[in-house]
Amino acid sequence: ISDSCFFPQLCGKGYFLSELKTCLPCNCKGHSENCEHITGICIDCQNHTTGDFCERCIDGYLPETTPEGHHVCRPCACPVAKPSNNFALHCDKRSGILRCLCQEGYAGHYCERCAPGYYGNPFALGNSCKKCDCNGNSDPNLIFNECHNVTGVCLNCWGNTAGANCERCAPGFYGDAISVVKLCIMDGYSGFGSCMGCRKCECAVAALRPTCHPLTLSCQCHLGAGGRYCERCQPGYWDYGPQGCKRCDCAGGLCDLDTGECLPETSISSQVNVCCDECIFYLIDDIKMSNKTLDELKASVLNISTGAAANDRLKGLQNLIFGFLGWVLIACNIRSRSNRKGQKLTLTCVMKETFVMALGQKMDRDTMKTLTLADKLAITLTSLNIVHQDVDPAVIKQKTTEAEKMVNQMRALDLDPYEPIAKNESTDADELLRRIRQLEKKLVSTDTRVSPVRDHLSQLSNKLSEAQDFLQRAQSTVHQTQDKNKANILKFQRFEDEQQKLMENFADVNSTLQGADEIIIDTGNVAVDLEDMNVTEFHAAIDGASKLLKEKMENLSLADIDLVQTAIDHANELLKLANELERDLKHSDTNGFVEKAINASNVYENIAKFIEEANITGLTTLELANRAEDVSTTQRLQFTKEVAEATLNKSVEVLSRVSPIHEKVEEWSNNMRNNEYSTAAYDRTVVSAGEAVNSLSELVPQLLDKLKVVEGKRPANVSTNIMRIRELIAQARSVAKKVQVSMKFNGQSAVEVQTPMNMEELKSFSSISLYMKVDLEKEPIRDRLVFYLGNKNGMKDYMGLTIKNDYLVYVYNLGGEDVEITLSSKPVSTWPPFFNLVKVERLGRHGKVFLTVPSQSTTAEQKFIQKGEAPGTDSLLDLNPSNTVFFVGGAPPDFRLPSALSLPPFVGCIELATLNNDVISLYNFKRTHKINTAAVPPCPRYKLAFSQNRVASYLFDGSGYALVNNIERRAKFSIVTRFDIEVRTVVNDGILFLMLNCKNMKNLTKSCSLNLFQGNYFILELKNGFLRLVYDFGFSGGPVVMDSNLEKLKINDAKYHEVSIIYHHSKKIILLVDRSHVKSMDNEKKTLPFSDIYIGGAPHSLSSLVGLRGCVKAFQFQKKDFNLLEEPGTIGVSSGCPEDFFYSYKAYFSGENFLGSSAKISPFEMFEGGLNFRTLQPTGLLFFHNSGADVFSISLDNGAVVLNSKGTKVKSHKKHYNDGRPHFLVASVTNQKYQLVVDDKDKQDRNRPSPPAVSPASVRSFYFGGSPSSTIRNFTGCISYAYISRQDRDIEPEDFQRYPEKVQASFQDCPVQTAPVALQHTLSRSSTSRGLHVGRDQSSLFQDIKGLQNDLLSPATTDTCYLPHNPRAPRHAYHYGGTSHSRQEYTDIPQSFSERSHFSLSLKTHSSFGLILYVSDNEEDNYMALLLANGKLVYTFNAGPHKIKVKSPERLNDGKWHNVILIRDGDVGRLIINGLKMVVGQAASSNGSWQVSGPLYVGGVPPGRALKNIQRNSAYSFTGCVKNLQLDGQWLSSVESSFGVTPCFEGPSEAGTYFSAEGGYVVLDDAFSLGMKFELALEVRPRVASGVILHVYTSNKDYLKVLVNNGIREFSTRVSPKHGVCDGRWHKITVIRDVNVVQLDVDSEVNHVVGALNPPTVETRTPVFIGWAPASLLPQGLATNRPYVGCMRNLEVNKTPVSFRKAALVNGAVSVSSCPAA
Repeated sequence: ISDSCFFPQLCGKGYFLSELKTCLPCNCKGHSENCEHITGICIDCQNHTTGDFCERCIDGYLPETTPEGHHVCRPCACPVAKPSNNFALHCDKRSGILRCLCQEGYAGHYCERCAPGYYGNPFALGNSCKKCDCNGNSDPNLIFNECHNVTGVCLNCWGNTAGANCERCAPGFYGDAISVVKLCIMDGYSGFGSCMGCRKCECAVAALRPTCHPLTLSCQCHLGAGGRYCERCQPGYWDYGPQGCKRCDCAGGLCDLDTGECLPETSISSQVNVCCDECIFYLIDDIKMSNKTLDELKASVLNISTGAAANDRLKGLQNLIFGFLGWVLIACNIRSRSNRKGQKLTLTCVMKETFVMALGQKMDRDTMKTLTLADKLAITLTSLNIVHQDVDPAVIKQKTTEAEKMVNQMRALDLDPYEPIAKNESTDADELLRRIRQLEKKLVSTDTRVSPVRDHLSQLSNKLSEAQDFLQRAQSTVHQTQDKNKANILKFQRFEDEQQKLMENFADVNSTLQGADEIIIDTGNVAVDLEDMNVTEFHAAIDGASKLLKEKMENLSLADIDLVQTAIDHANELLKLANELERDLKHSDTNGFVEKAINASNVYENIAKFIEEANITGLTTLELANRAEDVSTTQRLQFTKEVAEATLNKSVEVLSRVSPIHEKVEEWSNNMRNNEYSTAAYDRTVVSAGEAVNSLSELVPQLLDKLKVVEGKRPANVSTNIMRIRELIAQARSVAKKVQVSMKFNGQSAVEVQTPMNMEELKSFSSISLYMKVDLEKEPIRDRLVFYLGNKNGMKDYMGLTIKNDYLVYVYNLGGEDVEITLSSKPVSTWPPFFNLVKVERLGRHGKVFLTVPSQSTTAEQKFIQKGEAPGTDSLLDLNPSNTVFFVGGAPPDFRLPSALSLPPFVGCIELATLNNDVISLYNFKRTHKINTAAVPPCPRYKLAFSQNRVASYLFDGSGYALVNNIERRAKFSIVTRFDIEVRTVVNDGILFLMLNCKNMKNLTKSCSLNLFQGNYFILELKNGFLRLVYDFGFSGGPVVMDSNLEKLKINDAKYHEVSIIYHHSKKIILLVDRSHVKSMDNEKKTLPFSDIYIGGAPHSLSSLVGLRGCVKAFQFQKKDFNLLEEPGTIGVSSGCPEDFFYSYKAYFSGENFLGSSAKISPFEMFEGGLNFRTLQPTGLLFFHNSGADVFSISLDNGAVVLNSKGTKVKSHKKHYNDGRPHFLVASVTNQKYQLVVDDKDKQDRNRPSPPAVSPASVRSFYFGGSPSSTIRNFTGCISYAYISRQDRDIEPEDFQRYPEKVQASFQDCPVQTAPVALQHTLSRSSTSRGLHVGRDQSSLFQDIKGLQNDLLSPATTDTCYLPHNPRAPRHAYHYGGTSHSRQEYTDIPQSFSERSHFSLSLKTHSSFGLILYVSDNEEDNYMALLLANGKLVYTFNAGPHKIKVKSPERLNDGKWHNVILIRDGDVGRLIINGLKMVVGQAASSNGSWQVSGPLYVGGVPPGRALKNIQRNSAYSFTGCVKNLQLDGQWLSSVESSFGVTPCFEGPSEAGTYFSAEGGYVVLDDAFSLGMKFELALEVRPRVASGVILHVYTSNKDYLKVLVNNGIREFSTRVSPKHGVCDGRWHKITVIRDVNVVQLDVDSEVNHVVGALNPPTVETRTPVFIGWAPASLLPQGLATNRPYVGCMRNLEVNKTPVSFRKAALVNGAVSVSSCPAA
């Protein structure tokens, strides 16, 4: 019914009739012209749209808006936006990201690849994914790799099949590879009829080869043997055996096959008899095959199941019957043919009649047996009629009748007449086979002759080509010679002109020298004043002399300017050629091998740079020595001059060694221009780099020895150059260590590799991995040595890898018998002809060898493993670093190898990979033996063959970094600037990337490191496992810090995390982690002022920054990828990301943490466990497991190791294992005894009273380093390379990172270094300190204690504590700061100070403002000061009414030591920085006198002092250290008073207040008073066993004291903590007093006492002393009056926090700002 029936008023096309009877336009977005009336729903949407209003796209299409504003549907780009190549069922594009739901057979985010089991190229137009066609012959266990995903070639054929579709039998097999699947596999059964599949072509014992010919399927037999498989004797032969058959010794030639008895002669020829015999044998074989087929038929019928399977099997039986009927018809044909020839052979076969009759009888018996089976088949088929009603009875009856008929035919079959024709056919076949074999031999002979002819022709062709090349080169050489001739003529003319000019300037040179002589004579007049100065001062003064002297001295240095210029020109030319070569290589690098040449050119560039700097260094030193000598200081600096000259000569020698590099680089460049290059040539480049590094490694130590002597007497720039040279040498060695290239060994060569630095770690755990390639075609497998690591004398304690008897054998010796682990599962002769990964590992006495065999065509890998263990109890590989060698590929002939490793050198290619998970290389060698990598290039390795290398990633080991110069060459900074980096790591600290605003990145030490925290910088780093961002682009408010402990910022979990930094509109930083927003921060609007970026680390000059140890998968700037290995500034970075790099075999325990896991273990029945430990603590729990009340533990008890199993304890003999050194223990439990072995020497055991009841192993929990339930205190120290015997896996190191229970775990390096002094056998230390008077002179509190400042008692001998009594600190170095008036006061000022003064000191600080030195008169009219202003040093003093200010040119608040010299000579002031940089200031005129008086203030001034002359923000104490303070070359006399000054400790610090061993105390402000009721709480970490913590003094002799005394705190009562308090950990103390009740709480252990009730007194303000008190104020009879030494924090009085910064008095060596970390 049309709409007109209901809506008489119709609208036009594109409109619909609304409810208001008006026509409205259809809202179909232009995709339909018709819509329903009333509803307006669109009809028949076009253009791939759908929906009521054509508002959506159909599946497989995406909406898109055209520039004209139209909405259209485009095919999904899954993967190509074409209908033919759009394979998505559905797609959407949310958040700008396309997501595809793929059709069956497609995979990937964009359906860009075929799914497993399919192949094709979805990107190619018209192409699609098709199902793999492997004819059902692919391995069902490898369904994801059934065929190649692009070509469709089957990858895993099985069932002895082969071919692109597994369509044929594999070599050595024959049969039908397809029908066995298509016709025979039914419901999981096979074997019907002839469906045998591909069978192995096996010949009998008399065959010449075990397999048959692949084409004829016949076997080649020994003499006398015959048959297709050589399974019997031919007629005329007998005695069948492996060597064939013997010829019959009979007149007629025939004999019995078994006995050799001669048979009667016949009148017919033997040839006819042979035919008859062979026919009979073939007939017998056919009959046997028939019997076998009937047996299979019987078995199949008996196993027939119900349903459709039975019907299918009946059909198979029917096919079999038809096949058998065909055999019968063939036999009948043979019989008919035989009848025609039977009469001719009657006489011939008379002698065989008896034999044939016997065969006929046997055939009758077999036929009867066949009949019986057929009857059974009929019975079975009849029974099937009853069981299976779905089978047609008529069909079954018909098939049964046919089967009976066939059986009857078989019974009536007579095969005797067919013998003659069968013999004739056999004869013809033998003759044909003989001819074929003759032709085959001729063919083989011809093939062998063709190859030499071809080779000869090829050689002739090559020689002709070479001759043509020689002619071309000769012609080119002639032209070049002519050109050079002309150039030489021009140069000669120029030289003549220059010589004339030199003669003209000769007179000027003489006059200059005469002027220099006059200057030298004048300079000698000041020699007397210079005699008393030290070398550093002397250099500084000379360098800061007058302008005329400097100009003349510079002229003296021109004597060797030619040498310097030569080195500079040579280095510049070398750099130019290397850059040109690198550009050429990058344009032509198609296979990745040229990357090695780039690394090599970078090495050469660095070598050239450090040679240039070495020359300049030597010349600078020589110049200074000559200048010093010319001013009559010959005796003092003669030695310096000689060393400088030797250094200069050595630099020239280094230059000569590297000069050939110039020629080599030039040759490469020419080859690149002429396209005459190969990858093999650039492989040799890396070898040249190794040789250069090796040559320099012999020469550079001599240079460094010379420079070390100079360094002791050098100005500062010499030291800088020496450090630069060392850094460049380390870079060159680092590059050599990371060269991932193999070496080819010829059976006589060997390489001695640099031994690892940390040999101690190899003792308990040793792991070496390498890549090996053997060439089976050129070298048969023989016994060879692969590597040897061990003692120089080849005695005990070594490990090695060999090839023995075609197997890989891992050998190690731990001081007893040799252990040989043979990898028998994969003979070396079966290895593929490319690199295989080999890894050997030893943990204690347990060893393993691993082999990984990759596939060149697939991603599959074969892995093999073999394990073994050493007998006895020895577990350590005891190697001495000075007596250890590491040979690879063999050993030199003069080296005596152990007998187990005494084998010829290796033949093939080897590439080292890792040693204990550290990257190593053959090119970091000490020396080589008979190896020439230039003549024999290394073998290329396909690095993506192994799964661990398939992900493109970069490995950072913490020592290197990647430097991307000029980052805007790929993309530009814009409104939105983005950096992306993908990181995987397990470390807590490390740099991700760093940007600095440096004008000269190559001179980083001078331009950046000094201003890192004052200039422009950007740092993204890991801090304690969390991401931390700090940046400063010159903001007025200082740096911006993004620091948080959000869980999203914790990325050190051994997984890849994508970190993104977005700088938005130059005023906002956005941080993304794994593409999720984490945090944003706003800042002042400033553009990014950077051009270069460091990734994964920073140069050694920025030593405060920690390099990353982990992997970086990708780095992007503005979504542009950078190949970090190709960046010229990359150092110490390698490719790949091995999984072993993220194993955490080490853990540090602080006494409060532990690690827990669970496994199938039986510690009480059978157990073995071992671990490496280091500690300074005498007691601690190492391993713990409990099952109810039964406990199994390994612990330290008073320095001894104790094994405890259900109360039975085994204790080590020695008791000093808490000495800070590594120790290895092994604990074992057997049916007979408990045993404990420490360091292979301390062995203790106890017999078990009775064998334990065997219980099945179950999953049980265990702990390392502590336990939540043990009574033994947790361990403090390091545990590494631990293992336990698990039931569910082999022995291997425990990976602590994967433990589910990690309580405050730390997997960083072990901070335990050496034992404290208290653990030595004899210790008697005492130190005295004079009284120190310090104070804030504004409180009346001190009126009662004036004059008591000198009563500090010297600390007595310390008792045993975990932490050392004094943290490490340099001599004569003091730390100032914490309070605004921290200072030292010196009163002994010499008389000459008013006329002339000379201060020298070293300074280290991060402060921007503060006072360092100050001295003045009483009215402060005359003064002198050294202060910090904006990070720069300012030296100021007055000269009458004038103020003189001298300011350093650079900021010095970089946290590094700087040498400073202040010289005031009348109204002239000099400020000398780091020995050479001098700034001079002088007043215009001054006639007044300048007089000052003591004291001299260092570090700060008293309140109100110095404000008259110093700006307010610099008039307070600076925070930092000063050392080696001297006045006029003499140490200042003992300090008179000290306020808040401590030694300048090294190492990390934390928040708190530190009381140093020199003695000191803090007096709280009078706002805090302890009366009759109070509550006091604080935390302490002592470094002494006895000392006063708190003392309250009142005039009525009432007092309160809290003291540390042998681990016991006492306040009228005492608490005795179980483990003491001097254990290096924080302890909380709470003291509560309520009139006469006193309670003491120590770490939740509580005790109290109730005293006599005294009448209350009026409370008064009483001083509260913290850390000590003057001896006169301490009551008599105290257990100790020693000062407290250690840290203190979180002091509260009546719940109110107390700040020591606001204390009334800080007296002595007390730092209120920081505390040395434990």
